[in-house]
Amino acid sequence: MIQKGYGEYMDKHYDGEQPRLRKTLLFIYNPMAGKEQIRNKLADIIQVFCEADFIVTLMATNRQNDAKNAVIEYGSRYDYVVCSGGDGTMNEVANGMMRLHEKPICGYIPAGTVNDFASSLRIPKIMRHAAELVTQGKVFRCDLGSFNDKFFTYVAGFGAFTEVSYTTPQEWKNMLGKTAYFIEGLKHLAEIKPHHMRITYDDGVVEDDFVLGLVSNSVSVAGYKAYQKEDIKMDDGLFEVLFIRDLKNALELQEVLNALLTKHLDATKMFRCSSRHLHIVSDDEVQWTLDGEDGGSWDEVDLFNHQQVLPIICGDEALEDISSQMGEEPV
Repeated sequence: MIQKGYGEYMDKHYDGEQPRLRKTLLFIYNPMAGKEQIRNKLADIIQVFCEADFIVTLMATNRQNDAKNAVIEYGSRYDYVVCSGGDGTMNEVANGMMRLHEKPICGYIPAGTVNDFASSLRIPKIMRHAAELVTQGKVFRCDLGSFNDKFFTYVAGFGAFTEVSYTTPQEWKNMLGKTAYFIEGLKHLAEIKPHHMRITYDDGVVEDDFVLGLVSNSVSVAGYKAYQKEDIKMDDGLFEVLFIRDLKNALELQEVLNALLTKHLDATKMFRCSSRHLHIVSDDEVQWTLDGEDGGSWDEVDLFNHQQVLPIICGDEALEDISSQMGEEPV
């Protein structure tokens, strides 16, 4: 439910007799994310926004899709929509933003366990510093991916390790942090089931049995910076695609693990490409995840990269690495 106060005024307001126009900000936060840390930081965050002369409206999420629905219903009335939570909260906000004709500027204050999207954008982990970045940073127009009728900010994937995020109990995430993901992943290692797939991408077609697939717009997935050594941009309109073929024996498994550890993703059991579009057909229904959340089971999926559609605040140091052009000053 929207908490009313100054932010009840949906239109733009002048600050008394000052000629300067004050900016409006809708702040959506998940009170349960990441050890419930937002509870002790909320006053600091609001203070940062108020000192920067924003008129702020607060909304706490209570259930799935609250953030998405709030953005759809109220987002276009604000200059900024800022969210705090895990990657799942950011995913909901992005899905809501894509339903708006005129998009407000987006901000992200990470409060989850891993926060891959925030890591790629170099958003500070200290929440007050992330709030300050919202008021001082530049606008980066980031790519978003679509997966059938849904959108994702940084990864769509299938396979044992991609299922870890939404199958790991929240209490484990809060207590153990990233360790919980690795523990849960190891539990699934012996249960990997290959899926026979035909993958059509920009430059061709590949057909094989695969145990894991990642379609990403990020240098970090599940805390693992797979593409850190490469010049990966998040606004070039291209997905980075990594699929691992069925592993028949321990030697093949070791080869893949070595490639992942060294980040030289050239093992014979790996398929890599960059592509704007993917059409994937599988012999059986495959369980997918979108930004670490349950994406449903599908035997046919279409993935498109929507170039530079999400205006989000990030720092100058991130722009140098992830952008093919300079960021914009907020209007």
